[in-house]
Amino acid sequence: MIQSNALSHVIVDEDEYIALLRTRVESLGLPWLIEKDTTYSDAKEIQEQGFDIILAIPGLKLMFASRKFDKNKIIHLDYFSYATKDVNVAVQKLKSVINANKIF
Repeated sequence: MIQSNALSHVIVDEDEYIALLRTRVESLGLPWLIEKDTTYSDAKEIQEQGFDIILAIPGLKLMFASRKFDKNKIIHLDYFSYATKDVNVAVQKLKSVINANKIF
């Protein structure tokens, strides 16, 4: 799941970023489902949904610190890779977390 914040559309259209990430994941033949956050960054709802990994865009690091999320399963994107739509950074970080946590 990709977590967003209210100002994310100023930097990058999050729907465009998600579409690019999905395209890259599919082109690599990876069995991952990329979903957009529909909770408007509600940490409690996100936690209740039980996603395997959360990919958070810049600016949301503190939100996850306030809840008991598994820090090993949260990926915080940096501003540069997000703003330049470099989805390869996200793919590499996802692979790392998946391998480390033996997800899938």
